[in-house]
Amino acid sequence: MSALTRVRSGAVVRTSEWEALFAEGRLRTLAHAVANRAATALATFSHTTAAALHGIPVYRDRGDRVHLIVPGEHTRKDSRDVVRHHYALAEREVVVLAGLRATGLDRTVYDVIRTTPVAAAVVCFDAALRAVAWDEDSRTYDRELAERFRGLILERIRRGTGARGIRQARFVTGFADGRAQLPGESVTRLWMHQLGIPRPELQYRVDLAGGRYALLDFAWPHLGRWQEFDGESKYADPDLLAGRTPEQVLHEQQVREREVIRATGWSVTRHGFAQMATFDAFAAYLRSIYLL
Repeated sequence: MSALTRVRSGAVVRTSEWEALFAEGRLRTLAHAVANRAATALATFSHTTAAALHGIPVYRDRGDRVHLIVPGEHTRKDSRDVVRHHYALAEREVVVLAGLRATGLDRTVYDVIRTTPVAAAVVCFDAALRAVAWDEDSRTYDRELAERFRGLILERIRRGTGARGIRQARFVTGFADGRAQLPGESVTRLWMHQLGIPRPELQYRVDLAGGRYALLDFAWPHLGRWQEFDGESKYADPDLLAGRTPEQVLHEQQVREREVIRATGWSVTRHGFAQMATFDAFAAYLRSIYLL
């Protein structure tokens, strides 16, 4: 018999499945368990829980506590796995995702960027912009759509002057860029900015032979160099592997790298979360490659 993990009272999942989930998956699972016992049908998932329901990554969240906006003033207090908020919430701000009530994407981003650490806030906004404006088929970024969405958040910030976290929200809203593909790229961008590194071009296109092209994670054309972020998911996520082995992905990456060098003459360096254990460790890494 498979081992079971108790998610909360009355809700269990297979331990193997639970342990394989990232924070987003755990939050979605917990949200369904909480919804089954919610005291009111008008309770609405919000903040990082709503982000997870929208398919937005939540950075460095343990995935063991969900956020709910609940109507009325005389409701239950927070519990071990539920944070309850008593914010005003119009029905037009609510969407239904996988059968659950959640705040719409712009309201969700606004709440997250005010209340989470700045790195998590940037990850959230970058991913939301990517969801809105990035076309994976053509691998292009629709700036008009991105700016329209950014405008929705700016309007919320304008109306929320004086609210908790508004200063951070203003910075993140101006800094966010949906061309960042992974959370590691978003945090890299933020830390480079905080260290005073010149702002890189994101998803910089380099034309290759035969009408093909490559998109570089971070490029500094005036410096003649580029930087790639190697996330673990590239070698483990079945969707990203697309039937290939990790060895095949690595080989394709090496071939692509040689072709880009041949086309540009630029130098390349790579990093991943191994070089990003801490802010100071990342700074030391950048110094070691003469980027800082």
